[in-house]
Amino acid sequence: MDRVEVRSLKMHAKHGCHAEERRTGGPFSVDVCVYGDFSPATLSDDIQDAVDYVGLMDLVTEIMAIPKNLIETVAADLAGAILERFQTVRKVDITIRKMKPPVKHDVDFVSCRTSLERAQN
Repeated sequence: MDRVEVRSLKMHAKHGCHAEERRTGGPFSVDVCVYGDFSPATLSDDIQDAVDYVGLMDLVTEIMAIPKNLIETVAADLAGAILERFQTVRKVDITIRKMKPPVKHDVDFVSCRTSLERAQN
């Protein structure tokens, strides 16, 4: 199985359960890893046959712009959207990191990871 990865895509988003998080937002970092048989692209050398990583980043940005209470929800929404948009993708792994979460503890980030596989026909 082949893999295409986008690591540490950085953006500002407004996810969180607290009013201040939803109002001002904060920094996030997202990893996306998609799996499938990407041999048609290697044979044709044509972007039309590939999983376009710019398209992946655009989709992440689009989904991350929709405020949610939980990053778990965002990760699940993103995984589903990737499988819907990119038909050659068989499996997707998503990691969302909330950098500098507004908590009293000294922590670099909190994160959520999810995986989703396309149902076999």
